Amino acid sequence: MKRTYRLDVRLALVVTVMSALTLIVAGTILTLEFTRGQFAIEERGLSTQIREWAPSVRSGPDGKVAFIHPPEPSSDIDAPYTGLLTGLRPVYGYTVVDVDGVVLDRSESRAPSGRPGPATADPVLLSGPALDGSGPLLIAELYIPEAGVWFRLARGRADVSALTSTFFAESLAELGWAALTMTLVLIMTAVLIVRVSLHDLRRVAAQAGQITFDTLGHERLVGAAAPAEVQPLILAVNQALDSIEAGAAAQRDFSIHAAHELRTPLSDLKLRLESLPHDVDRHAAMRDLDAMARLIEQLLNIARLDGGAAFALAPLDLSETVAQVLREAAPRLVSAGWSLELDGLETPVEVTGEPTLIALVIRNLLDNVRKHTPAGTRVNVVVSADGAVSFRDTGPGLPRSFPVSGFSRFVRGNEDPRSGSGLGLAICESAMRRMGGDFILEPAARGMGATFRMRFQTPGPTPPS
Repeated sequence: MKRTYRLDVRLALVVTVMSALTLIVAGTILTLEFTRGQFAIEERGLSTQIREWAPSVRSGPDGKVAFIHPPEPSSDIDAPYTGLLTGLRPVYGYTVVDVDGVVLDRSESRAPSGRPGPATADPVLLSGPALDGSGPLLIAELYIPEAGVWFRLARGRADVSALTSTFFAESLAELGWAALTMTLVLIMTAVLIVRVSLHDLRRVAAQAGQITFDTLGHERLVGAAAPAEVQPLILAVNQALDSIEAGAAAQRDFSIHAAHELRTPLSDLKLRLESLPHDVDRHAAMRDLDAMARLIEQLLNIARLDGGAAFALAPLDLSETVAQVLREAAPRLVSAGWSLELDGLETPVEVTGEPTLIALVIRNLLDNVRKHTPAGTRVNVVVSADGAVSFRDTGPGLPRSFPVSGFSRFVRGNEDPRSGSGLGLAICESAMRRMGGDFILEPAARGMGATFRMRFQTPGPTPPS
């Protein structure tokens, strides 16, 4: 069976993944934009710096062109730089080249290589390696017309990238917890929204769980407050329940009509058999005819119970009701050889029920005793103060595989088709269910008889006037 999933858990996972992807994409875009912006700043700074230092490129008394270093700033240079143009790791490197690319002057490190470009009055920005092969470098090139040379000032591109990485490392250290907290808040908010949104759907599910075959005629799902996306499902379920109710009604009407139609010919047939001489064949035919009449009566009872016929449940004395049914139904059983023991009938026990349904249950159990146990079997009926009736016999009992509740129709305790229709226990359970009680078979050892327990609802306390 396919494993189900919780919508709030799935949404939490989706929000987590989407938040992570959003942060990654946003971080990537921000990194690219920051890096591009930082390079633009460095390019502008490099252009400004080369204009500022260009006058320092001039010819000496010996005619040699050189760059006269400006004084280093008095404030300290940020690590890891050792100076603007001095030390093991200066900020800038430079070269002074002629039109043929011959280096006339250069810095000790980060001296850009390459031939000069066209002579222009504005700095030209480009990139390239250093003379020692390191790099790449961000280069600003400016033609110095007074000396007829090109001044090339450079800075390592890796320095700009390192600055970007440092910035994001510091930002992540400061803002990472905030981003994580925001993600957790988003997840919790999403889960809360789903649970609140599904509250009405859970109420609809609880309604569906309360609909049984007995309440099918008057209960439907009410989901006006459920989300609009669920309304088509609620409508479809109600339509399916309508179809089931219509099919059940048609089946029930057929059973009632068929049973009524069969009653008359069976009565006529019984009269004819009774007029025949007594012999073995007549006795067998009369027994089969009684079984058919009993089956028809049970089908009518099943149809009435399934059809939602009006049974007025009211508080009654369970002991008196059971005693009345036994006074009417037990004499035939006792006269045929079975014995009956009663207990608890002297004490009034108030329950909620309906006398006709209680009589139907007791009569079906007595009929089962007559058909499935030998003469001489003892039957014990006990009414308890908690609103229960125990019906026990000392017959052969039922198979171990026989269910203790949820009795199916047309299921017999033995293989003899003449022993009954297999409807009696199903009728008892349906009748008890209509009264809000239950009907169960209590476990017993093989050959130790069968014990059925009927539990009734007791009336609640009377509200104060």
